[in-house]
Formats: sequence, structure tokens, C-alpha cells
Amino acid sequence: MKKTIRIVSLALSCSLFFLSNTIGMAQACKAKHIVGGCKANIKKPFKYDSYAINEFTFDNKPKEVEVQFTAFQGQKYKLVFCSSGFDEAVTMNIYDKSNKIKNNRHKLWDSSNGIDSDFWSFEPQKSGNYFIEYEIPVSKDGKVKKGCVVLMVGYTEPQE
Repeated sequence: MKKTIRIVSLALSCSLFFLSNTIGMAQACKAKHIVGGCKANIKKPFKYDSYAINEFTFDNKPKEVEVQFTAFQGQKYKLVFCSSGFDEAVTMNIYDKSNKIKNNRHKLWDSSNGIDSDFWSFEPQKSGNYFIEYEIPVSKDGKVKKGCVVLMVGYTEPQE
């Protein structure tokens, strides 16, 4: 059983590694500092697993940025979103399919679901790929700037 948990954890970590942006962006966003400040939001029974960094540009055009992650049925996840470098309200949604697929695409979660909108519990109905879509608004002050969101992932042991 522990071997299965390690494999699941490794697969999720690898998935997030490939989805995160370049190391240069991580340094510009000071990812270690952000993670250090947010890690306390992953509390027992969840165990910290990994993080992914996404950098955004705020300018005069709204944008949608999609990232993919893999989740496994029977596993419970805690997703914690921490941001740096901007004051704009970025909306975050989880979908079962990519935005490239228009038919039967379902929103599973969004950041307007309550007071802890940056701390989500997620239990996938099936194993597979899921998609976080960030809705990036225009810059509040009209100046072009960069900011980032660090997605931290925690998980629980599967029930036997």
C-alpha cells in the first residue's frame, strides 16, 4: 500500500513539475518564500506533496490561462493557491476537460465557492487529468506588471 502511495505521489509531483513554468519565473516570483508562507494552510490529515508556479502578465487585455494536473480516484486533495505581485482578483476554476473541448465540459469548482476560496478540498470522481483555468483581469492601474500564483498540493492516504 505504501508503494502505491509513493507512486501516486511521485506521479502527481512529476505532473506538477512539467506543468509549472520555467525556473526563472519561479525565482522572479520568489516561490520558496511564497511556499514557506502558505505551507501552514495544508493541515492534517493532508500531507504536503508539491507545488507548481504560474506567472501571469497583467495588461490591458483579460486572458485565460489553463494548466493541467493529474488526480486519482479515492484520493483526497487540498489545493492551496498563493499569489504574489498583484492586487487584481484572479478567478480560478477546475474543469473535467480542457478549454479546447467545448462539448460536455463541466466546471467542478471555482474560487467563488465561499470564504476559503484560495483553499480547496478536491475529491475526483475518477482518476485522470483535470484543468485549472485562471481568468486574468486587466491591470487595475493600467500598468503592465507580472505576478504569479503558486498552487500547493496536499493529499490524504487512500482509504482501504
